[in-house]
Amino acid sequence: MIQMCLIRPAFANVLGTAAALLLLAVADARAADAGIAAHAERKCLAEALYFEAGTEDYDGHVAVAEVIFRRVADPAFPGTICKVVYQGLARGSCQFSFACDGARVRPRGRVLWRQCWNWAGDFIARRKAVLADDTTKGATHFHTIDVSPDWETAYGLEQTVQIGRHIFYRPKE
Repeated sequence: MIQMCLIRPAFANVLGTAAALLLLAVADARAADAGIAAHAERKCLAEALYFEAGTEDYDGHVAVAEVIFRRVADPAFPGTICKVVYQGLARGSCQFSFACDGARVRPRGRVLWRQCWNWAGDFIARRKAVLADDTTKGATHFHTIDVSPDWETAYGLEQTVQIGRHIFYRPKE
């Protein structure tokens, strides 16, 4: 660019302006992609909160988010919120039941959905703090008290806490 400026200043200015506009366009596209990804992650977490924690209180929602964040941080699980929430969907054995049982296509209650959407944004913004609070005592799994799955023994898990209507588990040490 410096050599061109010495040879043809007018052409270099045009090229410089075009290059600057191209760089801005690329930066805008990357920012847009990041914004889309952030929106998708928030939507996936909001869906998990809505369908898994539903009418639980705030602590119940935080606990579900904490398990999802812990899985994202664990190399044994996928590395994004959406991939964790929808893990197993393609083969029909979902980690979160709502992802496979058709619940996602049912109508949403507006007030509860808005609450889950807002909490999802808050939890994502405070992800490190949510994990640091460790309300589930290191849990990577949970289920509602209405079911009695056999995976906790199959995966070598131990119960940590019950929060609301959910029982939480972590790998045995």
